[in-house]
Amino acid sequence: MPPIPGLDLPGVVTSDGLLGEGMYHPRLTIIGGGVIGMEFASLYSALGAQVTVLEAMDRVLPTMDKEIAQNLSMLMKRRGVKLCTGARVEQVMRTGEGLRCAYTSKEKAETVTADAVLVSTGRKPNTEGLCGPGVDLGLARGAIPVNERFETCVKGIYAIGDVVAGGIQLAHVASAQAINAVSTIAGKEPPMKLNAIPACVYTEPEIASVGLTEAQAKEAGIPTKGSKYLMNGNGRSIIAGAERGFIKVVSHAETGTVLGAQLMCERATDLVGEFTLAVAEGKTLEELAALVRPHPTFAEGISEAVESGLGLAIHQLNR
Repeated sequence: MPPIPGLDLPGVVTSDGLLGEGMYHPRLTIIGGGVIGMEFASLYSALGAQVTVLEAMDRVLPTMDKEIAQNLSMLMKRRGVKLCTGARVEQVMRTGEGLRCAYTSKEKAETVTADAVLVSTGRKPNTEGLCGPGVDLGLARGAIPVNERFETCVKGIYAIGDVVAGGIQLAHVASAQAINAVSTIAGKEPPMKLNAIPACVYTEPEIASVGLTEAQAKEAGIPTKGSKYLMNGNGRSIIAGAERGFIKVVSHAETGTVLGAQLMCERATDLVGEFTLAVAEGKTLEELAALVRPHPTFAEGISEAVESGLGLAIHQLNR
C-alpha cells in the first residue's frame, strides 16, 4: 500500500481482497493502471460496473509496448471505463455516497466516488522476519540480491521468485528459477532458459509480450525491423467475432533474428509461446515463416506477421 491517507478504510482492498470478499461493486475506483489494474478494469467493465482507473504515469500499462497501451485505452474508453493518466491520488475518504478518491490530474483537483477502491500499485517482497538472528542476506529495499545461480551472499542459501532483487514478479518465472536453483544445488546444469520471459495480461482481448520492443531495441543501439499483422484479417478471429487486435514482431534488421513480439488479440497468451521459443533459441523470421500452421486458427496470424517482415504474402488466399 502506498502512503496515501485513507487506504486503511473498509472497502479499500488489494486484488486479494477484491477476489476473496465475494462481493460485486457497481462502482469501482482502481488506483494503478498496470497489469492487475487493467485486468480488473476489463473484468468489472464486462460485469457492467462503473469503473475509473487512476494511473500516475502518462499511460496505462506503462512498462509495455506503447501501441498496446494506446489500443487498450481506446477499447476501455469505448466500453465506458474512465481512464485518468498523470493522476496523483491525494486521499481516500468515506462519505455518505461511498469512498471518495481525491486526486490531481494536470494540476487540477478532481474527485471520484465508488463503492470500493482497488489498490494495484505493485507488490513488495515479504521478507520481514524471514531470517533468524545473525543471518544477513544484504537486503536491498526488502529484496534479496542473488547471483546468476540464485545464491545469496550467504553461501548455501538460495532465493528465487518475488523476493529476488531486480526480478520479475511472475509465477512462471519463480518456477523456472526454482528448477535452475535446485539443479545447481544438486550439481547439475540449470536446464531452464531465462533469456526469454513471456508476460501476459488477461484483459479482453488478451495481451502478451516477450523479448524486446522496437523502442527498447533502439535504445540498446540494435538495428531493428518491425512487422505487424492486423488480426481482423484472420479467419479464426472473424469466426470468433473478435475485436480489433494485432501481432507485432521485432527482428534484427541485418540478420532477421527475432528479438521480441507483442500481441494484442484472442489467445495472445497462448500464441506468445511460439515467439518465446524463437527469442530463446535465436530463430529467424525465415525459420518461423517455414512452419506450416493449421487453418483456420489464431496461430495463422504468426505466419502473416513474420511474412510481413520478410515482404512475403504466401497466405493471402486465406483471407
